[in-house]
Amino acid sequence: MDDFVKEKLLEWNLAELLPAFEAEQIDRECFYLLDRNSLTSLIPLLGPRLKFQRQLKKLLEDSSPTPELATCTPAPELPTEQHRVSVEQGATFNIREILNKTADGKSMVSGLEEQNLISINERRSMVRILVSHLIERFGENPSSGAKAMLASSIVDQFPCLRDCQGTGYDAWFTPGRRHKPATGFLEERLRNVRKRLHSGRQVNLPSQVPQDTRVVLPEPTITPERAIQLTEWLKNNIWPQSQVGQHMLETAIHRAQWIRANGTTSMLDIVTEFPRLVDTPGMISQDFSVLHPESSGRLTENWNPVFSTKIICMAKKEKTADLLTNIDSLSGDKQGDIALQLLTVLLPTAPYKLGKRIFRPSSLEMRRAFIDVKPIATNMAEYLMKSTTEHP
Repeated sequence: MDDFVKEKLLEWNLAELLPAFEAEQIDRECFYLLDRNSLTSLIPLLGPRLKFQRQLKKLLEDSSPTPELATCTPAPELPTEQHRVSVEQGATFNIREILNKTADGKSMVSGLEEQNLISINERRSMVRILVSHLIERFGENPSSGAKAMLASSIVDQFPCLRDCQGTGYDAWFTPGRRHKPATGFLEERLRNVRKRLHSGRQVNLPSQVPQDTRVVLPEPTITPERAIQLTEWLKNNIWPQSQVGQHMLETAIHRAQWIRANGTTSMLDIVTEFPRLVDTPGMISQDFSVLHPESSGRLTENWNPVFSTKIICMAKKEKTADLLTNIDSLSGDKQGDIALQLLTVLLPTAPYKLGKRIFRPSSLEMRRAFIDVKPIATNMAEYLMKSTTEHP
């Protein structure tokens, strides 16, 4: 945490948040990238979180336009500016040549060619080298075309770094649209460099706050009265199973609306209100299919052939090699199960607050709380009521 973040929290009378921000290493760059999801994890208590969101919103609204909009030249020089943008959009980048100019870059190229992957630290180093080259050629405010061309060159020359969706280079650079700022590894590094170069000036940020990205719930197919009636029936009936499944399908949107309207409700209260979610197989998956029909099958279909393999490769590059003994000899399903459990080791742990103290769970605690394997036919409602472990 840097002085800027500390000063803002003290200025906003939110000094109690200092330990949490320091534990998560929130610096000036990260401060402006905080969204609703990250704030929910960072500031568990609703009151301080709402105060922080209000102050952050005001700060963003008072900020000046984005750097790309702010670099417009006077009207007499417009042809020259158009020529510069045209040159940048037509730029090409030899990624191997750029990386091979540095010792770190050479090792990255070798690792990519031999293993088709890089570690998180290597990716960060790669971004620093490429952004430095970009600034050297086009200055600290290159056009979107130049950034998109650099991102495209990365995945074209190293296909293992390509996204499986979208343009293929969205993780490296996604241009801003509809009042939302540009994102991606390259853009975030550029933004950080500009802040350091102009540390004495007001940081340039979008003039409008990003729009609320919460998923819009589908329209319910039954009346609220009917949904409440079926919910009460489901509380007191677990049979016949086909009828339970049908009523759960009809009340899926009602459940989503109830959970969203009671955002601070505990898991135990949710299970008490909708007990069939946990003691009837397939109900959570069915609810997700109703709320996100276009995405319901993607994770299941792609987990073993795509995601689990990448997670295991990443784990081999990080500090988890001791967990992967003889993994190559296991079946695809077993490897998929191991990959899921590796997420607790690879992903950063989230701090939580008890009283005035901030705690960060250890990797072992995370692994124990992530998945608790129980026998088939376990009464989940009873298990959750007896359990003393908080599951994420």
